[in-house]
Amino acid sequence: MHSQAFFSDLRDRGKVLVFGHRGMSQYYPENTMLSFSKCAENPRIDAIELDVHTCKSGEVVIAHDFSLKRTAGLDVQIEDLSLDEIQDIDVGSFKDPSFSDARIPLLSELFSTFSGRFIYDIELKVKAGQINRDLCRKVIHLIRTYHLQDRVLVSSFNPFALRAFRTECLKNLIAIPTADIFERSEYVPKILWNGAGHFVSRSTYQKPGISRIDDAFVKSHGRLPIMAWTVNSASDAERLLSYNKEKMHVFGLIGNDPDMLCDVVNRWTR
Repeated sequence: MHSQAFFSDLRDRGKVLVFGHRGMSQYYPENTMLSFSKCAENPRIDAIELDVHTCKSGEVVIAHDFSLKRTAGLDVQIEDLSLDEIQDIDVGSFKDPSFSDARIPLLSELFSTFSGRFIYDIELKVKAGQINRDLCRKVIHLIRTYHLQDRVLVSSFNPFALRAFRTECLKNLIAIPTADIFERSEYVPKILWNGAGHFVSRSTYQKPGISRIDDAFVKSHGRLPIMAWTVNSASDAERLLSYNKEKMHVFGLIGNDPDMLCDVVNRWTR
């Protein structure tokens, strides 16, 4: 898939994609098969956003944080645990005790279960100052194994990891759209607050936090397609869609309640 063709098709159809942020995370434990399966139940949900790491034994697993402290109460890094250790950990009870059987899934498990049902926005979780070519290679291998080259987008807060991913794509003769994720936050280096990572990564779309997107932003940054996160209210979704009246700028809404976003997009007309 060539990035230009992907977004040109959406532009021609006037199509805005709805992404479940870590699945249906408003109601179910994030980044779990249950959360993703609930998105699959609604045919209007186009896509899911998820986060990947490599664990100690080398597999690509799906989880947001580097540590399991928030979702499992364990002050341990995912990269320091083997897959066998990870698969014994409850990552659902933090949401509700009824989800105590929720576990961290493999990226291969997600792909084999849902295949072409979704467009997948995969965030590479790579710490600042690191690149992790191993994660890049393994994600590309899984994309090719499951024949999902036309169904995957890849993003990261780390522009050097994105550049490494694009390099590995070139070696494998595939083209996957990539995006720098950015926001004004204490957790993001200030130099990257306005999307400057693009000059390192040479990314082909962008994922700004919703608070960054206003008239001035669209005017100055609208050259690259926008996937907005995290869109958790109908009013915010409507505001973002209003930027598409004359020209498509916002191609995707990423939110914890994608059912709600589907309702807003369904009512929207250019």
